[in-house]
Amino acid sequence: NDFNTTEANVIAAYGYALEARRLYNQTNGQKGAFVVATNASWGIDYGQATSSPIWCAFYDSLGAAGILNVGATTNNSEDVDIVGDLPTTCPSDFMIGVTGHNRFGSLSGGYGDTHIDIAAPTGSVTTTSNNSNYGSFGGTSAAAPQVAGAIALAYAGACADFMQLVRLQPEMAALEVKQA
Repeated sequence: NDFNTTEANVIAAYGYALEARRLYNQTNGQKGAFVVATNASWGIDYGQATSSPIWCAFYDSLGAAGILNVGATTNNSEDVDIVGDLPTTCPSDFMIGVTGHNRFGSLSGGYGDTHIDIAAPTGSVTTTSNNSNYGSFGGTSAAAPQVAGAIALAYAGACADFMQLVRLQPEMAALEVKQA
């Protein structure tokens, strides 16, 4: 999924989410947006983190504001720790690398002990489509938004004590959600 993934375009896209969350944090929720996760169902197969240092470092900036970042790995059955993949091989604690699994639980995408954190369903996921219809969506690009949605759901159902941590230490709260 190459698209137009220059570092400048990536930073511009993520910058919007970062500024919205920073404003939310600074105004105690009066302005901005409570962004808790981003989803990248796009990237660069075989991309190397060392070739995109600004892109990869930006995940730490997002994390400092309390934003976790979900990245879909390649749909190829390859060890991304060896062959590379962006953004999943970015070495940020705030990146969650997602692969897929089929309905039988077998992996159906990239893998790696270091950079792939979780697998989610990939085969024929039903979603909304054009003209008020439903359609099928597959691959790791379908798996990753399910993980981003689970992150949002965790925040939506959080207890008052956790939300206090979110207000005072958004970075730590994000890492606790990732750990969970």
